[in-house]
This record gives sequence, structure tokens and C-alpha cells, in this order.
Amino acid sequence: MHAIRKLVPAVALFAMAASSFASPSVYTSQADFLSHVYAGSYTENFDGLSNGPAGPQTFGTGPFAFKASAPQEIYLDGNYLSTSQINDALTVSFGPGVNAFGAHFFAVDLNSDPYSVLLTLTLDDGSSLSFQPTSWADAYRGFTSDVEIKSVTISGPGSSLYAALDNLTVGNAVPEPASLALVGLAGLAMFATRRRAR
Repeated sequence: MHAIRKLVPAVALFAMAASSFASPSVYTSQADFLSHVYAGSYTENFDGLSNGPAGPQTFGTGPFAFKASAPQEIYLDGNYLSTSQINDALTVSFGPGVNAFGAHFFAVDLNSDPYSVLLTLTLDDGSSLSFQPTSWADAYRGFTSDVEIKSVTISGPGSSLYAALDNLTVGNAVPEPASLALVGLAGLAMFATRRRAR
């Protein structure tokens, strides 16, 4: 009974630690994002793809392969990926274990010219980020998390515009020092409880 009473605070601490680092970290520069991702990530620049509408497409290989889809069709531009219908949402789905991704997110018109409009990025856990890119550098957003990220949906380009992305990097996040400390503390508490229970 003594051991159970001592285990409850350790379990509570671990639960608090897990919930505190489940929300994603957001980066607004590609260099900053990549410094928080392990080497060996996969980046797709969508260059050289044949132009035209297409159904859902899979890019990449291995653990960082991902699927792009839209309610109607996606559009392969040869330089970036977009929806083929105006104001459609573009969804990218990741495989198991992925907890980091980043890309340039933007909207384009029929002539592939970028427009500065409010976009919303929504992750599978319901968290979202809205921003209005004003330049190519400002169009970059990267996300890391301590839990899996299964998908992101780009929406809100508006009438006569198409949601688009480029330079998509998929990988694994380097754990934040605070996250490691909390997990370590919870582990030590559980270890100490086991030793006293003997």
C-alpha cells in the first residue's frame, strides 16, 4: 500500500509532463526549424513534376513518406504542390512516428502568382495556426512535437485562389531539454518508488 501511495505522485508528474509537451512548437524560419530536427529528414521540393490535376499522391520513401490530397484533386505545378480547385483545402498525411514537418505555405492564382492572404494550418489534434505570409521567407512555418503529427490541412486561400506548399520537410524532432528533464524526473520518481517497495 505504501508503494502505491508513493507511485501516485510519480504517475501524476509523468501525466503533467506528457500533457505539457504535447502541443507543438512553431518555427517561422527554415533554418531554425531544421536546427530542431534530427539529420536524415526528407525534403520534397516538388520540382520537375508533370503539370496537371491528379488524385491523391504519395511522395518520399520509408518512414518520412507522406500523402497529399484535396477534396477534389491536387495540382502538380512542376515547382510546387497545390489544390486544383479554388478555395479547396490541401491535406498532407504523415506516416507513423513523424513529429516534425515544415514548409513554405502560400496561396496562388490561376497564373501561379502568389497572393498574401490569411491561411490556416490545422493539425490532426485540432490545434491551428493562422498567418498571412507577406514574402517567401515569411511563408515558412515548421512544427515539432513530442507526440506524433498525423496530418496538416492548409485552408482559407479564398475565392479564385489555390492553397499551395513547397519545400516540405518531414522528420523527427530533437527533444527539447525541458521535455527530457520532465521525463527523466518522472522516471527517477518511479525508480525511487520501486526501490522503496522492495
